[in-house]
Amino acid sequence: AGSSAAQIDDRRARLDGIAGEMDTIREDMTLKATHAEELGRNAGSLAQELEELRQRADLENSSAAEARALLSALVAAAQELSDRNQTVGQELAALDERLAEAAETVKSVIDELDKAKEERDGLSNIISGYEMRLQSRQKKASEAEQKQVSLKMQENNLASRIHMLAEMEKMYEGYSKAVKVVMSDAEHNVLRGIHGPVAGLIQVPDQYAVAIEIALGGAMQHIVVDNEENGKAAIQHLKRRDAGRATFLPLSTIRPSEFRDGKVVDEKGIIGLGDELIQFDSKYEKIFSNLLGRVVIAQDLDVAVAIARKYGHRFKLVTLDGQVINAGGSMTGGSTNRSAGILSRANELQRLREQQEKLAESLKAADRVLEEARRELTAANYEMETAQAQRREHEDAVLKLEERVTAAKEQYAELENRRQILGVEQEQLKLRAERNQADAEQAKNRITELEGAAAALRAESEGKVRGQSELQDKLAAINGEIAQAAAQLAALEGEKTASEAALAELEELRRDIEGDREAREGVINRFHESNRALEEEVAQKQNILQSLRDEIQKHNEAIRLLNEEKLNLEAERVKADKGSRDKNVELLNMQREISALENKKLSAEMEEKQILDKLWDTYELSHEAARQQRVELESVAKAQRRIGELKRARAALGHVNLDAIEEYQRVNERYTYLIEQRDDVEKSKVELEGIIAKITEEMRVIFAEQFKAIQQAFSKTFLDLFGGGKAALELEDPDDILNCGIEIKAQPPGKALKTISLLSGGERAFVAIALYFAILKVRPTPFVVMDEIEAALDDANVVRFANYMRSMADKTQFIVITHRRGTMEEADVLYGVTMQEQGISRMLTINLNDVEKELRIK
Repeated sequence: AGSSAAQIDDRRARLDGIAGEMDTIREDMTLKATHAEELGRNAGSLAQELEELRQRADLENSSAAEARALLSALVAAAQELSDRNQTVGQELAALDERLAEAAETVKSVIDELDKAKEERDGLSNIISGYEMRLQSRQKKASEAEQKQVSLKMQENNLASRIHMLAEMEKMYEGYSKAVKVVMSDAEHNVLRGIHGPVAGLIQVPDQYAVAIEIALGGAMQHIVVDNEENGKAAIQHLKRRDAGRATFLPLSTIRPSEFRDGKVVDEKGIIGLGDELIQFDSKYEKIFSNLLGRVVIAQDLDVAVAIARKYGHRFKLVTLDGQVINAGGSMTGGSTNRSAGILSRANELQRLREQQEKLAESLKAADRVLEEARRELTAANYEMETAQAQRREHEDAVLKLEERVTAAKEQYAELENRRQILGVEQEQLKLRAERNQADAEQAKNRITELEGAAAALRAESEGKVRGQSELQDKLAAINGEIAQAAAQLAALEGEKTASEAALAELEELRRDIEGDREAREGVINRFHESNRALEEEVAQKQNILQSLRDEIQKHNEAIRLLNEEKLNLEAERVKADKGSRDKNVELLNMQREISALENKKLSAEMEEKQILDKLWDTYELSHEAARQQRVELESVAKAQRRIGELKRARAALGHVNLDAIEEYQRVNERYTYLIEQRDDVEKSKVELEGIIAKITEEMRVIFAEQFKAIQQAFSKTFLDLFGGGKAALELEDPDDILNCGIEIKAQPPGKALKTISLLSGGERAFVAIALYFAILKVRPTPFVVMDEIEAALDDANVVRFANYMRSMADKTQFIVITHRRGTMEEADVLYGVTMQEQGISRMLTINLNDVEKELRIK
């Protein structure tokens, strides 16, 4: 550091000497520079004046040239403006003519447009009237079509119901086998003189049907014949065929019943006599007088009971709901099915046929109304389409005229705009021509002035040039001296700069030495301060930690107290649980004891009952009678000895069968009956075997005929469903057609003939469907239920299946369970079940015919 200070002092002394020399040189240079500046200022002022004179001369010359050029340009512009003004005038005249033509065009087109709009609006009003008429007729046609479809559905349902009931009547459903056999053979002229069962010969009003059915009972199946011989022949026929038994009512022998209590029909609540409430042919009057002539029909059971008591139960009473009070006082009754009887079926069939006739008339009327509505709708549609076509033509004309009006207006506006632009341009041309003429006059005057001023300036500038040359020579000498002084000053400046740099380095070195010690002392001081802050923070943290420890100790003490309280409560709870268990054990023991006592009570009661039953069975003594005859026992042992003596005495008497004679008669009668039964069974066996042989032969013939019909129908159905190919049904053994198997052979289009087992799953399902439809063709049924029969088919075959099923829907009603879209599309009504809420099923119904009409879909 001491060495650096000495060097710094030497450097500073040297710098002071250099500074003195530099000051002397600067003073000298300042004097010379002042003189040079003065000369320079003089030379500069002369040069400046000379330059100003030259510039003024050049400016005057250039101004004169510009004025001459401007004058030429103004003359040319004046000629151009004149030409343009003439052209604009010509264009304005042409535009005025075109504007007049465009205004006339716009007016004529607007007149045409207004006329076209009036015609269009008039047609719109007409179309509105047509639309209202069309909607009215559409609604009328829709209602008529809906009514017709509804009537057709009702007719189909009635036809199906009538067909089913007619088949049941034809097949004598509900009658016994014997009645069926007799009526079938009578229809085939095997038996003669058969009129039919009683139920088929009468007509009963619906309100009396149940009462008459109950009154007739089994007599409804009695068969009316001409005479006894016919009845005898029918009985013999039933015996030969072993077809059961039947009751026959010969018209020649049946006598009418005589009802002697005629006043009963005048009683309150009495409907009348049974034979008076029905309708029948007069030749059967004796029959129904015999069957129903002594049967009184009452309003209800209360009336029947009162009348029966009043007349001493001398005749049979039947209520309208089927309750019976027989002659003699016995009563028969209970619930009855009001729609399952033979008479109810006949009445329903007659009623349905009457409804069918009325429905047919209504359907014809609905067809006429629908046809008329469709004609009116067609006419309204034609009128509507014609008016709409005319309106479309007028609308097209309006659009074209509107476009012409717009174009004409645009053209007129464009011409008007062009005319305004040309007018403004013409005005501007006039103003520019006037200004151009004024500028030309000014330019001529300016040229004359500038040429005179330029000559005067040239003379003055020649005198200034000579004085400027002398001043320049003096200035060059002074500038040389100044340059030499400047070189010396520059050398001293360089040395001064180097000394100042070295002095700065030494000063920096000294500051660095002194700065390192101060920095280290500052770091040490900062560390001491940081240590003191950390010690204070540690003391604060220790205080906080001690307070937390005290708080934790308090909480631990509280937890210990709570745990002790919890253990005490647990002990009390365990004690209470033990007491509860003890009480439960006591209760169970008491329940067991009660159960045991009840069992003992039941055993005692049963033992008492057995003793009483034995008392009655052995001695025919009741409990009360035995109590009256009881004798006090001296001792149980003596009583038991006396019982033993009496039993031995009774055993010594032996067994005496007092019923042996009657028993022999019963056994003999049973033996004789069984022998007859055996003979009848053997005889019946032979007859049955003959009947079976005959039935088997008939079955063979019928099966062969039906199989042939089904075979033909199957070939046609297969061809229709598959759209080609062929199929056949073949018997494995034609000689044993009832026991052999049936081979189904099918040849789909484009494939070889195969048995059904070699076809794919979908093809097998389709062949089975074809066979099913073939059977339905041969033997149609009123309705059919199908459960996903088409599940294995592809979409194209599903459509074929649905279309074919639709073609058969005129004879058979199909109820189909399906998930296939093609089948659903052909349905009339869709039923689905949904569960919008958990556990609550809801049925949804969609009538596709109604939807089709509503959406006008075909």
